[in-house]
Amino acid sequence: MTDVRIDYDAMNASRHAYANMRTLLDDATGALSNVCGSAVPQDELRRRLEDLHGSWGGGMDKLARYAEDAGTGLQGILEAFQGLDSELGASMVPQEGSAA
Repeated sequence: MTDVRIDYDAMNASRHAYANMRTLLDDATGALSNVCGSAVPQDELRRRLEDLHGSWGGGMDKLARYAEDAGTGLQGILEAFQGLDSELGASMVPQEGSAA
């Protein structure tokens, strides 16, 4: 029978990365929104860059929401595995009065 091994540190690191992705994405899109439109003198190019910013920001917001949901889901999975690990460990401890 194959042993099951769960790398709790790796799962927790992934969960943490997902949970914090919104901050990283908000920082990136926030920096982009701080760029002054007058830095681009061509009207058409400025309009297209503004359109790009709008779609980029919407896409980053969706990605951030999906990452948060993934982090929440991974937290539940991590807790379930930790609970299973505890239950299995407890079941392997010999009980008093039982034959070993």
